[in-house]
Amino acid sequence: MAKGKLLARRSGVVMAVVAFGGLTVGTTAQDIEDLPAKEIAEKAIDVSRTADSFRINAKGVSDVGDYRVDVSIEKQGDCRGTDDTDDRSAQYTKIGDTTYTRGNDAFWRNYATWWNSDDEAEKRVVETMQDRWLKAPAGADALSLTEWCDVDYWHHGLKTGGLKKTGTAEVDGQSAITLTRERAGVTDRWYVATEGQPYILKYTSSGGDYPVESTLKDYNKPIDVKAPPADDVIELNRLRELF
Repeated sequence: MAKGKLLARRSGVVMAVVAFGGLTVGTTAQDIEDLPAKEIAEKAIDVSRTADSFRINAKGVSDVGDYRVDVSIEKQGDCRGTDDTDDRSAQYTKIGDTTYTRGNDAFWRNYATWWNSDDEAEKRVVETMQDRWLKAPAGADALSLTEWCDVDYWHHGLKTGGLKKTGTAEVDGQSAITLTRERAGVTDRWYVATEGQPYILKYTSSGGDYPVESTLKDYNKPIDVKAPPADDVIELNRLRELF
């Protein structure tokens, strides 16, 4: 896969998964149901963005295949999660300025292809990374997945205009108001909590080229983020020597 393809996979997911904007915090979920839909969305955005931590589960279609993402993020940037796209699977952890990535064979073959390696180099990479974690400075490598650990990565791009209040629902046992927008054959639907803080609990988009279902939960819950054992880690420079 060419570099552009891999980066397109990133942008395809972020635009499909979930994205927020922002205004003022201060409204509780109990106050929110009587507001116009646009205001509900804007206030829910802000409350969700300011949480100390959250977890997002998403599944959908991007420009390079079907994907599933499960990531827990702390506001300061530490995170851990998984990313499965077609036959490629990866786990990742970010602690401070260091990222760790562990993938299956298909993931590392794709990585080698991204570097335009030959068959022998691809084989060396796959063999070297068996049950190992790639350690890299945050942002130093396209597969270090740094962006997944940035709260703002998941909180931009979605427009609040055109939403209408369309009823109530439950998401994992939590009461929610639904906000829906229909345009050009695509239906976007938000689920905003009506108990406690007005967090965004779920987002779906259907009818377009990039359908998605995202669930946000575990707001403000501590996340156990640990570095893998040193014996299981390969430094980025060592891996690059294989090409």
